[in-house]
Parts: sequence; C-alpha cells; structure tokens
Amino acid sequence: MRGQLMRLFTPGQHEAILNSNPSDTVAAQAYTAVGGGRVISPQNVTYWRKLFVDNTGNMAKTDRELKEGRKIAAPEPCKADVRRDSPVYERILHIPDQHAPYHHEDALSFLATVAAEYLPDLVVNAGDELDFHAMSFHDSDPNLDSAGAELEAGKSWLHKLEKIFPDMLICDSNHGSMAFRRAKAHGLPVQLIKSYRDVVFPNGGGEGWHWAESWRVRTALGDVLFKHQASGNILSDAAHNDCNLMVGHNHGNYSVEYTASSSRLYWGAFGGCLIDKDSYAFAYGKHSLRKPVLGCTMILNGRPTLIPLLLNKEGRWNGSL
Repeated sequence: MRGQLMRLFTPGQHEAILNSNPSDTVAAQAYTAVGGGRVISPQNVTYWRKLFVDNTGNMAKTDRELKEGRKIAAPEPCKADVRRDSPVYERILHIPDQHAPYHHEDALSFLATVAAEYLPDLVVNAGDELDFHAMSFHDSDPNLDSAGAELEAGKSWLHKLEKIFPDMLICDSNHGSMAFRRAKAHGLPVQLIKSYRDVVFPNGGGEGWHWAESWRVRTALGDVLFKHQASGNILSDAAHNDCNLMVGHNHGNYSVEYTASSSRLYWGAFGGCLIDKDSYAFAYGKHSLRKPVLGCTMILNGRPTLIPLLLNKEGRWNGSL
C-alpha cells in the first residue's frame, strides 16, 4: 500500500509538494488534490518527507532510521485519569480480544504488518488476551485442552506478541481475570494467587506490559478512554466520562459511532476481535446473529480507523490491509 501510493507521484512532484508545505497535514491535502481520488494521510507524508527531503530518495536508509528511532511509549502504569503533562499520542494501535490459544492463526502476522505500516507510538490491548476456557464458569468442551495445557499454549503466543510489542497497556477483562474470579468464588484470598505478570512471564520478561482496569490517554481530538467493555450504551458511557471511548468484548461489533453535545463531538468504537471463530471454545456463538468480526483499530491523530483482517475462502488472512 505504501509503495503503491508513493508511485502515484514522481520524485519531482514529491519534492515540490513537500518543500512548499512544511506541515504534514497541509501537504497531505495537497497530495490528495492531485492524487486522482486517492486520499493521502499525514502518516504517508511523514514517511515521504523523510525519504525524499531528508534522505534524497534512499528508501533503505529511511526504513533503517525509522526502525532505529522507533520507540513505543511506556506510560507510567497508574490511574486511569489522564495527566495533563502526559504525551499527546498520534498513532495508537488498539488490539482487540485475542482469547489465546484460540486466536486466529494469522493474528500475529496481521498485527506485525499493521505496526510496520502505521508505526504506532502507543499500543493498547483490550484484554481477554487469554481465554481460560477450561476454567470457565460455563461448560467447557471436553475436546479442548486441560486448563494447564491451554495456559501454556496461550502463554507461548503471548510471548511472541511481546517480542513484537514489548511495551503495551492492557485492560483488565472478564476472561483475563478468570483465576481471580474462580478464587473469589471458592473463598480464596487474593494473597494466595500469583500476580498476572508472574503467570504470563514466570521466568521474567514482559516488564513493558502493564495491566489496569482502564487507560485514559491524550490525542489531538481529546482524551480516549480504553477499557474492556462499555458500561451500557457506548456513547452514553463516553459522554459520561467526557471523552472518546474504545472497547472490545463484543466480538460481533466492529464499528465507530459519533454523537455531539452542545460543546463537543464524541465517538465510541467497538474493536471486533482476533479469535478463531471455528474453535470449539466459541461454539456458544454458533446461533448468534452477529458473527465475530476480525480486525484491529488505529487511532490516528484522535480519529479511529478500522483495519479489518480480511480472509480468503480458506479462512486465512489474504495479506492486504
């Protein structure tokens, strides 16, 4: 996609537009005006400016510098309340429910490709990163793994995810908290339970992963609150918290809704999921009208952009964004 868009313009056109428009946003509008109907984003312009202005067309050098200079922020894991001195994030990747080890087999490569394309400066996970099907309060399928085997398989996948995203904010969730819910149901005090980090990374690692009930961060179009699921109507929840809202949990809902008060615009977004819908673990949903929708979300300068994981006839990712 990046190369296809770039080749719509000659090197001379790139240089002329970039040199005459120091603002990436204004330059994106100039590109779009002559791009034959293709919308050019400020993120495209950022890359092209580094390529054509800073590195005189040397793509290898540009890619290397971007990779070396890329730093995913690791905000202090504390309260959901945003600090006024916290960064304003331009490119936030939202990863929806994965339910490892019952995730889609192409979820990891899909997320890696999205990250390489958009270079997020913050990564937020909606939660339900592990499924814990065998520990569920509902009936578990006897054809699936035991609780121990399922946990080890899920941890293996999360370790691969951590290699790609060493810094991540994760929302507490109903599946992620399964061990604590089970313990509470049987009267066990929390002091007897390992921390979630010790369970997922028993041999160390994952120092850049942080869990909390919710995370509130700043963007150019206002604060965004991330949590696993909405409290009632998503737009009412957003307005109640005086911010935009990004959630997971509802596998069959992958959408963005806007509303406005007399003073500002709000949006609420459902992130879909990254599950293997054909797994026995999700047999409960076979009669649901709304089937799981696979994908992730990039919040670009405060605006949510849905990026579906498009499947071919064999149920595998077709490789496109």
